Amino acid sequence: MAEMDKRLFVGIKISTKLQHGLDSPAPGTDRYFKENNTDYLQIINQGDEKLIGRFLKDGFPVGDLDNVSRNVRSIIRIIAGDHRLEEDSVHIYVR
Repeated sequence: MAEMDKRLFVGIKISTKLQHGLDSPAPGTDRYFKENNTDYLQIINQGDEKLIGRFLKDGFPVGDLDNVSRNVRSIIRIIAGDHRLEEDSVHIYVR
């Protein structure tokens, strides 16, 4: 059986406004996305777009997707301050 080499990424497309917030994050919050720490957020390229979010571990429980979505939005609000995120702004991508 072939190994799966794709992973699921739960994240948000980085808009110009969000990029501005990421370029000048709230003091002390850059660790939430600049370090390659899987407990926090990562920035990835998906085609022409940049996304910020988290990779899911293989076998991730479907019931916990809501928690990951809330966590991604919550951390982005901490980093980018007043950046407003709609509940449906978080999507799942195959990477």
